[in-house]
Amino acid sequence: MSPLWRNEVGVYVTPRRIYLVRIKRGMRPVLEREEDHCVAEAGSGWESILKLYEAQLQTGHWSDAAARIVLADHWVRYTVVPWSDSLSAPAERLAHARELLFGVFGDSMSEWTVSLSSVPPGVSCLASAVPTALLTALQDLTLRHGQKLIAVQPQLIAAFNTWRHALPTAAAAWFVTVEEGSLAALRMCAQGIDRVHAVRIGANWARELKRLQTFGRLASSSPSEGRVYVDLPIALRAVRPEMAADLEWLDEPNPPLTTLHRLEFLRRKAA
Repeated sequence: MSPLWRNEVGVYVTPRRIYLVRIKRGMRPVLEREEDHCVAEAGSGWESILKLYEAQLQTGHWSDAAARIVLADHWVRYTVVPWSDSLSAPAERLAHARELLFGVFGDSMSEWTVSLSSVPPGVSCLASAVPTALLTALQDLTLRHGQKLIAVQPQLIAAFNTWRHALPTAAAAWFVTVEEGSLAALRMCAQGIDRVHAVRIGANWARELKRLQTFGRLASSSPSEGRVYVDLPIALRAVRPEMAADLEWLDEPNPPLTTLHRLEFLRRKAA
């Protein structure tokens, strides 16, 4: 099989659940399999969920494929990195991003791996940091079970890229993704991403969303710039607030047949 058509497995890893999809690549991609599994008790670390992931790999349904992994925002730290003409090399921009993360989160960032979102020159971008030990564990796990790890993305970035086609390109707006236990948001504007907000949440995630709505209205110069687009799993929709003029729930009943679109769809519809 051509490497360009290698079968792909998408894996969404959260503290309590794991979602898997397998796409057969070719002239016409085919969805071969999709599953979601839950651990009985989620601990503070990632050991229990990686054991569940390994148990699924041992079935053989997910091996011999390229793997794209999405990590829940529970394990990710973010900051916005303004564009600087004085930083020309990628290594310089990455070092600058690490300094900004150190300033926000402290010296513990020395044990985290930092990456930058891909943006055109002249606009701000998003820096994300993931525990290096978690990345190493994922690399070892996939290698042992015949997967070629080609990407690890944080949830906020993966969800934003999945929904980019449905988001405004001219007016400033918030994009929000909600998962059990966490809410992450970024604010888009003409200069790129100018704000990021990520918090741990309890059952009342709607309260945090209302705060973002209020902040969006105060920070916007016109109603079109204060809209909030929300990526929300069906299981959490029972407590969602009433529809407001500046709020839009993102939904896509028939997503494109790509690994990340199908993975996001599975996460959104799972109970």
